[in-house]
Amino acid sequence: MTQQSPETTPAAKPDSQEMKISHMRYFKAPDIVATEVTEAELTAQLERERAKYLIRREKLVDVNNELTKLRKTLNALGQQEKGVDTEWRQEFVKGFGKQSKAVREKLKQKGQWASEASQIKEMITLLEPQAEWLKMQTLSARMSLRIAARRLDDLSSHNQLMNSLREMSESESMVKFSAAVPQLFERIEVDTYNDPLFMIGLGIDVSSQPGKSIATRLNNEDTRQINHEIRSRKHQALGELLVRFMPSLDDQHGMPVTQLPQLLECEAEARDYPSNIGFARRLKELELQMEYVPSLDDLDSAQA
Repeated sequence: MTQQSPETTPAAKPDSQEMKISHMRYFKAPDIVATEVTEAELTAQLERERAKYLIRREKLVDVNNELTKLRKTLNALGQQEKGVDTEWRQEFVKGFGKQSKAVREKLKQKGQWASEASQIKEMITLLEPQAEWLKMQTLSARMSLRIAARRLDDLSSHNQLMNSLREMSESESMVKFSAAVPQLFERIEVDTYNDPLFMIGLGIDVSSQPGKSIATRLNNEDTRQINHEIRSRKHQALGELLVRFMPSLDDQHGMPVTQLPQLLECEAEARDYPSNIGFARRLKELELQMEYVPSLDDLDSAQA
C-alpha cells in the first residue's frame, strides 16, 4: 500500500480563496471536501477498513482450506470404497458364495469407509453455505475498503492541488504574472467582439472592427452569450498557458494511489453479485442454511 502522510498534506480549513473555488463553474472539488473531514481521519478509517477486510479474508481462506481438505478426503474415501467393493465381490463369487473371513473384513472396511464418507459429506454440506457467506462478507469489506481508499486519494490530491496553488499565488512570479493578465484579458475581449465568425452567429456584422464599443448596441441575450464566450476564452487562454509551461503530463507519474491487497483466488468480485438486492437476498438464503450465523462484530474480531 502507498500511504499519504497527513503531516505532509494537511487539510486546511476553507479560506476566502477556497470559497471562491467552491463556486467555480468548470472546476469541481471532490465531494469528500464538503464533509470537512481531514486526511488523518480518513487514513485512520482506511486502516480500520483494511483490518476488517484482512480478518474476514483470513477466515475465508481458512474455511476454503478446510473445504479443500474435506473434498480430497471424500474423494479418497470414495476411491477406497470402490476398490474394496470390487475386491469383496470377487472374493465372494470366487468362493461360490462362501462368506470367508476376507469377505467379511472387506465388507466391514467398506461399511466403515462408507460411514466416514457420509460424515464428511455432512461436514461439507454444513461448511459450504458458511464459505459462500464469508466470501460475500469479505467482498463487502473489500468494497468498503475501496471506497475509503478512493475518498482518501480524492482528498489528498485535492489538498495537494490547493496547497500548491496557494504557494504559487504567494510567489513573486505570480505577482508579475497577475500584473500581465489584465492586458491579456483586454485583448481577448476585444478580439471576441471583433470575431466575424462568432458574431455572425448572433446576426451581427463586425467587419468594421468596432471592438468593445459594440457592447452598447447589443440586447440582453446577445450580451449574455458574448460575455459567456469571453469568459470561456479567458479561461482557455490561461489553461493553455499553464499546460504549455508545465512539465509534460506524459512524463508525470501523479500522486501515489492507495493500493488494495491483491485479490485472492478464493475471493468473490463485485461482478459476481451485480445486484444489491440480489446480494442481500442471497445472504439471507445462506443464513437460513447455516447452523451458526456469527454477528459481524464476532466475525471482525481477531480473536474469533
